[in-house]
Amino acid sequence: MNIFMIFLESSIAAQIIMIILLIFSVWSWGIFLKKMFELGGVKRRTKRFMSNYNFHKDTKEWGNFGFQLTDNPYGRVLASGLDEYKKLKVKVSARLMNQQDHKKERGFINELADNVRMAMERTKIEEISQLEKSLPTLSTFVSVSPFLGLLGTVWGIMEAFLEIRARGSAHITIVAPGISDALITTVYGLLVAIPALIFYNMFRSRVNGYASELDKFINEIYANLRKELLTLSQ
Repeated sequence: MNIFMIFLESSIAAQIIMIILLIFSVWSWGIFLKKMFELGGVKRRTKRFMSNYNFHKDTKEWGNFGFQLTDNPYGRVLASGLDEYKKLKVKVSARLMNQQDHKKERGFINELADNVRMAMERTKIEEISQLEKSLPTLSTFVSVSPFLGLLGTVWGIMEAFLEIRARGSAHITIVAPGISDALITTVYGLLVAIPALIFYNMFRSRVNGYASELDKFINEIYANLRKELLTLSQ
């Protein structure tokens, strides 16, 4: 017996549950395809950016990366750090012009340099939030689908016992429809939850990887830009 026939021969309650689970299944597969496309694009653009970045380690060259500063998470993090660095550079230069002993200003510069890190951290949070889109939906499907299947199971068993009580017999022809509904909704629930769980863990792992790598990237950029600011006091 095929799935369509099982659906037609099920009770209304079981059919409603299976329709909901079918919607969840189509939705989760749509998220999977969309995220694969999105993360694949991010990976390609990031690889291109990092190749250029590793070849140009001089901070003065970073501003010349062009569109690569806007088409990937690493580039946008770097761009936010550079923007903050330029603002601080103007502020530090103006302050040093009015000071006789530049070395005493190093503490002030160190404090200001933290603004560069905070700017990049804010951008990183925004980027990770963007990468995490749709993951809460997958997590919801993982949690809800088995419970919907369980609801169908309980409902089917309840109908089977009600039929037994109404007819005063436990013959297989009486209990079979209810038990069938109970089993099929459980199967549907698991068929939705298992792929959704795999998709969620796969994407969560990749997003966590980006977060970890961005932290290292931010530390490296911060160290270089901080060094550039400190050279102004020499």
